[in-house]
Amino acid sequence: MSIKAVFRPDLEGLRAVAVLMVLLYHARVPGIAGGYVGVDVFFVLSGFLITGLLVRELVATGRVDLPAFYARRSRRLLPAAAATLFATIVISALILPPLRVPDIAGDTAAAALYASNMRFAIQATDYLGSVLAPSPVLHFWSLGVEEQFYLIWPALLLLASGAAFRGRHVMAGLRQLAIVLGATFVLSLAVSLWLTDAAQPWAFFSLPARAWELALGALLALPAASRLVPARAAPFLGWAGLAMVVLSGFVLDEATRFPGTAALLPTFGSALVIASGLRAVDKDGNEARGVPREVPRDGPGPTAAWQTARRFAEPAALLGLAPMRFLGRISYSLYLWHWPILVLPEAALGEAIPGPARVALALLSIVVAAGSQRWIEDPIRHGRFMGRGPRRSLAMAAVLPLVVVLCAVSLGAAAVGRAGSPGAAIGGDVADIPLPTASRASPPPPSPGESGTALPSGPPGNPTVPPTLPPLEPAPVPADLAPSLVTARDDLPVIYSDGCHGDVASTAPGECVFGDRSSATTVVLFGDSHAAQWFSALERLAQEHGWRLLSMTKSACGTADATVFNGIVKRAYTECDQWRQAAMDRIAAEKPALVVVSNSRGYQLMVDGIATPVAKVARDWDAALGRTLSRLVPLAGRVVVIGDTPRSNADPPVCLSANLDDASACSVPYQTAVDSAYTRREADIAAAAGAGWVDPTAWICRTDRCPVVFGRFLIFRDQHHLTATYSRALAKQLYEAMEAASP
Repeated sequence: MSIKAVFRPDLEGLRAVAVLMVLLYHARVPGIAGGYVGVDVFFVLSGFLITGLLVRELVATGRVDLPAFYARRSRRLLPAAAATLFATIVISALILPPLRVPDIAGDTAAAALYASNMRFAIQATDYLGSVLAPSPVLHFWSLGVEEQFYLIWPALLLLASGAAFRGRHVMAGLRQLAIVLGATFVLSLAVSLWLTDAAQPWAFFSLPARAWELALGALLALPAASRLVPARAAPFLGWAGLAMVVLSGFVLDEATRFPGTAALLPTFGSALVIASGLRAVDKDGNEARGVPREVPRDGPGPTAAWQTARRFAEPAALLGLAPMRFLGRISYSLYLWHWPILVLPEAALGEAIPGPARVALALLSIVVAAGSQRWIEDPIRHGRFMGRGPRRSLAMAAVLPLVVVLCAVSLGAAAVGRAGSPGAAIGGDVADIPLPTASRASPPPPSPGESGTALPSGPPGNPTVPPTLPPLEPAPVPADLAPSLVTARDDLPVIYSDGCHGDVASTAPGECVFGDRSSATTVVLFGDSHAAQWFSALERLAQEHGWRLLSMTKSACGTADATVFNGIVKRAYTECDQWRQAAMDRIAAEKPALVVVSNSRGYQLMVDGIATPVAKVARDWDAALGRTLSRLVPLAGRVVVIGDTPRSNADPPVCLSANLDDASACSVPYQTAVDSAYTRREADIAAAAGAGWVDPTAWICRTDRCPVVFGRFLIFRDQHHLTATYSRALAKQLYEAMEAASP
């Protein structure tokens, strides 16, 4: 038995559909909110094509030449990928703020080592990592999945059926392959459905949760698949499949819980397009397209007119058009190059670019991809530069990733050096930062460039924007900045490292007691990460005043008695509801002297199953927060609400690394940083429930533009969280404000 390889021009066209969907989606063309499913089309195609190649070799020789297989994959994939990674990290180092480069260097190294999907999954499930700006090599996650598949798949097929094929029991070997592929499909799909609900980023990025898509294509590569497709129904199946693929780009969006059941639409659509071409009829009436029968059938063939009509009734008529085949041929390079071309200009400018400019960049990526395919992909793939023997190709596979990694690490280290100047100081131990003295309880705010450590003080200000705010004066980033720009991202309260700050999956607070554990005065910190940012100040107060401090905080989980949408798991955040109730029960049992509450203002409520921004359902949020505070007040001696802090547009440490001579360049207009209307509403809700209210706005912003540096302190570690250093330094101000806020 032999199986011939048959070229499928319609599959080149299907590649074009897939890459166009991804390109239009990433260019933010309206209406293509689900264009990311183009990657799923690629997975099905890869499973079909690679498994077909392996099956043909097993049938013909009884074995798989693994060195030759890996050599072919290396020549096909590595050169263009390495060129893209190298160009991306070099351009990033040249045009981006220095502190963006180390993260991109890490992403680049992971991509070169075929592990970027794992890195991005970890970042996406980490609340802190999820706020990072999009990486210009983020799209390499799908190549990580495919490359891991290529490493594992041949060995799996050999283990499953190699003995049968070597014994020339071809049909038995094919049956064993079908069983293995079917089991892989079922088990992986089950894992994908489970993870989509339990840990969506791992369902999206990991090979175990994506293997079913590759296995679906692989099943179609078995000879028996062609006999399961009715010849006369094939064109209808093909059009239906193509419609499913295209429709998924319009009906899915970023809020879709993906992959899950939503991925069935584009993947089965792709499978139908592939299957529709497995049984075309040649002039003699033989099944000739895809995987042919071993023995032709006898009998007269159809008329030429019938053949022509049939050919134009198939999706291959559209997919086989020259422009589609051109885009299909360059689809790999286009996928590689389009994302950094779209992302890097926006990252350099620090703002979104207009729609026409994004479309122009998308068109530019097609030109770059065509050049990459002609001058990088094809010459190496077809052996014109390196020959086609496996030894050189495998040597390239070993050396080229290491070269990219070394380049990325070197540029990342150099960028860290630039970000650390001037002085590259780390600002000393947090515990040694002096507090304002009592005699300077209400000093005028120093300019951001002053080297002193006097902090803004005094009672909470009116949340209405003051009409005569002093201007923010330009000043360089202090040489003794605390924390330093390089360490700012890790300047976190200890509750992040000791497990006391709940992650997305947690459903109950831990036994997290600080300060004087034997004290009769218990203080509870309760809320989300915007409450956790005050832990450092409260811990210092607990040490000074002999409090027993109980910390109960959880990422993206506010105290308001309402179910919210979580963007990490892409569904109703039920873990938050469970955690909040457990925390309330713990507070009731503790009977604390003081409960300190704080929340972010950026939530989305689940309203009739739809994620809705709080701004659109303010009454629902206000009522939910009021219910929580009304329940808390009888449980504690006092309840004090700390209002949400101002926010920064740009990532402050990153922005400052590019503006060391003028920290004011990273400031934000007061009206943008401060939501005065929300602040007034929250103050009214606290008062109505009998809780105290503290407005921290004046401690962060007392000028017409809110600074990101105050004195020698770096205020923010990211766009909306205080550094632990600055929080600790505000301990005295917080204590005085809470005393004054007693209801």
